[in-house]
Amino acid sequence: MKYGSAFPVYPVETIRDLVFQVAERYGTRPALAGKKDGEFRPISFADLRHRVECLGAALLESGFGRGDRIALLSGNRPEWAVTYLAVASIGAVIVPLDRDLTAGELNHLLRFASLRGLFASSEHLRLLEAEDVSAPELIVRFDEPVGLGEKSFEELSAYGRGLVEAGDRRFLEADVPAEATAALIFTSGTTGAPKGVMLSHRNIVSNVMGVSYHVAINHDDVLLSVLPLHHTYEATAGFLTALYQGASVYYAESLRRLADNMEQVRPTVLLGVPALFEAMYRRIESGVAEAGRAKYQAGRFVAGLGSRLLGFDFRRKVFRKVHERFGGRLRLLISGGAAMDPQIIRGFRELGIQFIQGYGLTEYSPIVSVNRPDHYKDDSVGLPLPHTEIRVVDGEIVLRGHCLMSGYFKNEEATAEVIQDGWFYTGDLGYVDEDGFLYISGRRKSVIVTPNGKNVYPEELEALLNRSPFILESLVWGGPETDPSKTEVQAVIVPDPVGFDQAFGPDGWNEQTLEEVIGKEVRQVNREVARYKRIKKFSLRREEFEKTTTKKIKRYLYTAKSQKPSR
Repeated sequence: MKYGSAFPVYPVETIRDLVFQVAERYGTRPALAGKKDGEFRPISFADLRHRVECLGAALLESGFGRGDRIALLSGNRPEWAVTYLAVASIGAVIVPLDRDLTAGELNHLLRFASLRGLFASSEHLRLLEAEDVSAPELIVRFDEPVGLGEKSFEELSAYGRGLVEAGDRRFLEADVPAEATAALIFTSGTTGAPKGVMLSHRNIVSNVMGVSYHVAINHDDVLLSVLPLHHTYEATAGFLTALYQGASVYYAESLRRLADNMEQVRPTVLLGVPALFEAMYRRIESGVAEAGRAKYQAGRFVAGLGSRLLGFDFRRKVFRKVHERFGGRLRLLISGGAAMDPQIIRGFRELGIQFIQGYGLTEYSPIVSVNRPDHYKDDSVGLPLPHTEIRVVDGEIVLRGHCLMSGYFKNEEATAEVIQDGWFYTGDLGYVDEDGFLYISGRRKSVIVTPNGKNVYPEELEALLNRSPFILESLVWGGPETDPSKTEVQAVIVPDPVGFDQAFGPDGWNEQTLEEVIGKEVRQVNREVARYKRIKKFSLRREEFEKTTTKKIKRYLYTAKSQKPSR
């Protein structure tokens, strides 16, 4: 089944082409904004293109060019975006690094990827002070002051500006093939050691155009960027796609400052992961509890009745105070990175905020499928992007299309394991319904096979457990026994102190209360599922699980069969 385009898609060949086209299309409109000296300072599309040209000219003059690998290591900021675009626009390869890297991990990547340059903030450059860390040829610091052997971002940009003003045309005349590698992404996965994913210009811009086919973000939109830019989801969807569609991207200061930033920026669109939206929804639920659930239910009834009888959407007016918490203009939430609870999706929509989710993999640049605001199924991850073929082989989702990586960096064996006859084997289990919507059941490596041969998907049980106001997060696995005949469904649960405080008062609960209440919640989940899926044992954990940058639990740290249960 085919659906019309939700947004007029125009062709771009490379990231460089995208830079030139958006400057021509959107000119003086604000493109990017970061906070400096207490206020957000926008950069126009035309100014962005000029800054990219100046930095690109400086890099070319410094001897960098096609194929050279240059790393980025910092939090979200306009300088990060300018560097990404400049490096890609001269044909070099951008290597966005996880801002939570240790000195040892950074040293390994510097050597393994033969990085010639590093752009970083001061706090991250301190990693280079560790012993045995090999400094790259060019070190550019985003902040002042500048140390020995380093250049400042402003200094290098000013140098390039002088070249451009003197008539240097090398940047304008640079030739960047669409098939050339644009980015090398080292994944921070849930199952172990990272791999370097090689993405071409064609891969990335095909993804940008494909997302734009389904989801309309335009020059009237303001997107607040929260997720780390080194992750492909934010880089492609929250940065490049936003620029492609003419939206303004404002960089949040931090998750701690998110509420304040939302009131200041008043965004219309927010990209996030389930953990972020679950926290936002818990905040709303907390407000509902204080105001009275009966009042909230009455508001839902009035909004629904008014909309049906008069054909006007009353939700934003009825729940005006909720909207004001998020700046008053928020219209669209887009979730990726992991499965989102459909109840929360519908909860936001009942408040008048559209909510859609999608599915992606770094190896696919990364978006594979996404729901559309006007055509969605909340328990699905949406419709495949154009030119994306999906099929299911033995329960596993396999795909191919224009966005598929060329392979893993220096790892032909790993590449051959996942790409066979042009098809990428995702490791995710799922199915496609009669309308073409894709559904994810779980990860093949996470499936629990019970002694009677039944398959249990941990993600399903975790979603049910995490609905409880007393549970912050959970991890379901098959237990520590190495003997398959002794496998049983077990859960490790992190209680939510806020939920217990609200229910019993700050001094009204203890360890016994935790055990009793969580036990009751587990039994409730067991009543909702088939007998073979029921949780046989659970243990409590006070600290949150270690997670990837997209807030997915690093399961391999907690599910090794050599581990023993905590109780």
